[in-house]
Amino acid sequence: MISIENIESGAVFEGQEVEYFLDDDTMIGEVYIDGNLVFQSVDVNTESQLQLEFRKEYILHTTNELHEIIEDFLD
Repeated sequence: MISIENIESGAVFEGQEVEYFLDDDTMIGEVYIDGNLVFQSVDVNTESQLQLEFRKEYILHTTNELHEIIEDFLD
């Protein structure tokens, strides 16, 4: 399970797969979770640049990270 949280709004999206899509012609990068668009950025040249822009606005957690956070909170 993957959880994506918007830093500003607190909105949370959950799913199984995160996909990064980069259109070389338009230089628009998109991030999808289970096929649903959750983020879009313009003037992106590489997938690593798209990931950097995405992580400026979202926190990405995997299932293992979520379990660790919950355990730390409960301790």
